[in-house]
Amino acid sequence: MLECLINDQPKSLVSGLKTWGDVLSQLQPELAGTSHSVTAVRFDGVDQPTFSSPELADTPLGDVELIEVETSDRQRLLRSTLWTAGDSLPRLATAACRTAQAFRGDDLADAHRQLAGLIECVRTLTLLTIASAAAAGVTLETLDCGTRNGDYFLGRVALALDALAQWQDGREWPCLADALENDLAPALLQWGVVFEAMHDRCVA
Repeated sequence: MLECLINDQPKSLVSGLKTWGDVLSQLQPELAGTSHSVTAVRFDGVDQPTFSSPELADTPLGDVELIEVETSDRQRLLRSTLWTAGDSLPRLATAACRTAQAFRGDDLADAHRQLAGLIECVRTLTLLTIASAAAAGVTLETLDCGTRNGDYFLGRVALALDALAQWQDGREWPCLADALENDLAPALLQWGVVFEAMHDRCVA
């Protein structure tokens, strides 16, 4: 018989559930009325990191004996996410300066690899920022970050990335290095005020 635990507490499931998607469809409306969201799922002790994916939703439960579900307070989870994202910005700025030095050296292949990784991290953080703003119930255009709004700081990063692309297309490596160090790195550090403003909104 299928057993379900939510935060180690037994949860009764309706009869006839055949897939994980069926179980999730029962749990989500109940959680919607609380401040909690599903953050981890295990089938018979095996973690299911893609528990919210459509692919896993079709997983049959015929051989599964125990489903363990963990939930977290959405506001607490959001605050933790914002702090983690903010803490990553100094490291990204340092990576931008390190990549700049690489473009001033002799190994351009390594410099390009560093640049590609850096840009991917910035893009991921941009998506996280937009999603976090939505979770905080605000748009970046209306997020008060002192004398500017949140969209201004992301715009500075976007402008720096556009300049990098132009210098890279023109194979202007010294200019690319300068842009990394003088434009992107400072813009990344200033991005932190966006996360601070969203965090303040969450605890207000």
